[in-house]
Amino acid sequence: MTTGTGQVKPADVWRAADDAKKFLDQAAIVLASVKTELDDMLRVTTGSHVLDVGCGTGADVRAIAQRVGPGGRVVGIDSSEQLIAQATPAGPGAAEVEFLHGEAGSLPFAADTFDAARAERVIEHVPDPAAAVAEMLRVVKPGGQVLITDPDHGLWAPDLTDRDLTRRIMTWWGEHVPNAWVARQLRRLLIEAGAVDVTVKLLPVALTSLAAADALTWVGKAAAAAAAQGIAEETRALGWGEEIQRRDAQGTFLMLGTFVVVSGTKK
Repeated sequence: MTTGTGQVKPADVWRAADDAKKFLDQAAIVLASVKTELDDMLRVTTGSHVLDVGCGTGADVRAIAQRVGPGGRVVGIDSSEQLIAQATPAGPGAAEVEFLHGEAGSLPFAADTFDAARAERVIEHVPDPAAAVAEMLRVVKPGGQVLITDPDHGLWAPDLTDRDLTRRIMTWWGEHVPNAWVARQLRRLLIEAGAVDVTVKLLPVALTSLAAADALTWVGKAAAAAAAQGIAEETRALGWGEEIQRRDAQGTFLMLGTFVVVSGTKK
């Protein structure tokens, strides 16, 4: 989880497919209630054609394929060839599925191809969020839906004693995500891309273990990284990290966060 310059970056987990799969699997468990909300908001029916941008190993592709049935089609696209290689078919009674390697900012589909396109915890990582959102809107049919959710990395709030240090480290740590504040920008990006009937929904998450918090933020590594990189005085930073470990061991750990879900329709 370090670069050649010694900088620790949470997103570096995506460099190794096996680690990324473990990360995705743990995050899926933590975010089960968020996924239920997203499923309810996705406007698909039997026979729908759906695109999942940033599909990883395809868990959501397979679930949607069961929803739309054998008359439908579900395509997953991801920038990681290693994750795509681990994707598996949906099984009997499901829609045809296809997994492709590609970039969110340049989708390899004609305009007006899909009834819906979704992206979950993806736009925070892409090089050009505006291009990715615009591409998702381009490839859905008129009347089709674009559904996107990301956490706002400026809103993670752990319960820790040192408020000043908590603000400092969490702000610095969140900025290691390529697009840390993109969740609050999604509504604007969809509108600017030409979507109509754009809605916003906030989904709170309460993380009550360090394992859960690490699945989304790797906050357990933040104290040592902050000390090593001079973000805070070493003793104080390491004490902050020890409090995280202590609260987790005592069963009193809590970190709050917010996912922003934005839905828009193509004219």
